[in-house]
Amino acid sequence: MGVLCAVLAACPSETYQQSHSGPLPRDSLDEVLARGKLRVVSRVNPATFVVDKHGPSGIEFELARAFAAQIGVELEMIPAANIAGAYAALDSGAADMAASGLSARLSASSSYWYSSPYLQVRQQIVYRSGTPRPVSIADLVGTRVMVLAQSSSADALVEAQRAHPDLGWMEATRIETFELLRKIMDGEIDYAIVKSNEFQMHEAFPGLEIAFELEEREQLSWATAERGRNARLHAAMQNFLARYEESGELDLLRERFFGYLPEINRKALTAFAERVETQLPRFEKMLREIGAEEGIDWRLLAAISYQESHWNPRAVSYTGVKGMMMLTQATAREVGVTDRTNIEQSLRGGARYFLKLLEQVSEDIAPSERELFALAAYNMGPAHVEDARRIAGMRGADPDKWADVEQQLPLLTKRAWHSRTRHGYARGYETMSFVSRIRQYHRFLEHHDEESNMYQVAQNARGSFALLPTRS
Repeated sequence: MGVLCAVLAACPSETYQQSHSGPLPRDSLDEVLARGKLRVVSRVNPATFVVDKHGPSGIEFELARAFAAQIGVELEMIPAANIAGAYAALDSGAADMAASGLSARLSASSSYWYSSPYLQVRQQIVYRSGTPRPVSIADLVGTRVMVLAQSSSADALVEAQRAHPDLGWMEATRIETFELLRKIMDGEIDYAIVKSNEFQMHEAFPGLEIAFELEEREQLSWATAERGRNARLHAAMQNFLARYEESGELDLLRERFFGYLPEINRKALTAFAERVETQLPRFEKMLREIGAEEGIDWRLLAAISYQESHWNPRAVSYTGVKGMMMLTQATAREVGVTDRTNIEQSLRGGARYFLKLLEQVSEDIAPSERELFALAAYNMGPAHVEDARRIAGMRGADPDKWADVEQQLPLLTKRAWHSRTRHGYARGYETMSFVSRIRQYHRFLEHHDEESNMYQVAQNARGSFALLPTRS
């Protein structure tokens, strides 16, 4: 693995303790506690762990950081270039555990010990639009199929080969999901088997489609090496995941990283990707300047303006809102915009309005969630968002969690519910779609043209993680 990436976790809120009678043999948990550092290996992948100018992020990073805090140690992330690299770090002892989007490999030759699952995914056969679409495993016989080596996808093909002896495939040993998908786009292979969460997170290839899914669902788990010396570390992992699930924090992480992905269809994303190449260059310099001056991520501003107007400065809706950011006359006056069709004025005014809405979001809502509530307020107004929060409370849901409040938005179209609110009817379905699409567009721009270089970025950042703010 070479280089280690040091990530300082937040101060622990509690220290791991285990009651027992009699002495227990020293194992890897003792070493972790004595070292004061938990070494976690993770593949560098948008669905697991990435590093950008905001610092480290990803569901595996967030989970590992919380686990390290629970047992009272710092977190050290070890970037792996691929699945084989993650297992090699366990084998060599360079890592204490792997949090790497792994599915349990239950073959007799497997020497790894897996935790209870924390995420359920599907195995999807991916192909390029315009090429023959397979509808079953039998259709893969005689074609160029590739999977990642040492993955559950490879195990699935071994199992399928029993019914289809002529089935063949290639196993990629040195690449990750991004390069695997690019091989389909470049015509080097016909099909690949990819986990559903990883396919959804790689929007750089909107020309790819899902042919079909394998029947068996996949369970993602953490892993350690041999059982004997990792018994107490494994027990601590199990304890943490169970408590995180019970508290609702795991659901919150799942929704934050994956919950919105199915809301946008591939056709819409393909159109967006094309316009990123053909239209965004016209506005990018201005977006960057305004973002820096107003204090907003320019990519978020670009995502909002695309969702509002498809980057058409002269866009006008039937309700009279205008411009790149589709401002009403009242909002334009409020943020100092005199010409809503002026590109710079509209973008700057929209940025100021969004930031104003962000400041109004309740302090009871976690920082990582506030942006979502502000986006909803941009679309439907803060009063209706508060109505949706109130309905969440009425129905026993959490009014401070976006995943819960989002589910209440459609009720604002139903008289039985909007008649019980302060501000009445609102097009809640529209707001759900608005927020989901912006989240997807924003994420696309965050990783656009960067995915093939993510591993190197994580390696290069090894000395500066402690200086970077962790993403809220």
